[in-house]
Amino acid sequence: MLPLAMAGSLVLLLSSLSLQGMVLQGRQVQALEQRRLRAEDQLASAAQQLLGQLQGPYACLYGLPSSEWRPEALPPACPAGLALEPLRRWSVDGSPVELIRWDPLLAAPELWVQQGGGGLQRGFRMGAGGLQQLGG
Repeated sequence: MLPLAMAGSLVLLLSSLSLQGMVLQGRQVQALEQRRLRAEDQLASAAQQLLGQLQGPYACLYGLPSSEWRPEALPPACPAGLALEPLRRWSVDGSPVELIRWDPLLAAPELWVQQGGGGLQRGFRMGAGGLQQLGG
């Protein structure tokens, strides 16, 4: 009788450990998904912020691709000494963000941003309803 009771206890122990492992793995997957969604939300916010800058204080650069933003060759409408670095690197909720590319010359202007340090990157297109994420 004793070996049967021990075998039953062992089966119950292994089952509970397996169940606990599945729960922990599920929590880890959920945490990773929440981080990804938060990063995507930050990039969407960053794109909105940059577009606001390009329609506000940096409006003189709106029609110029970011590849052509050079201090020595800014459009005449730009004020002298205009700082370009705030358009290339800034932060959203304390997380660094970088501009990859702004191309207003496409039929629908595109804006690409990336988490600082080479992290997640996303592209956005200007549409009738505002910015729309590319590929999603």
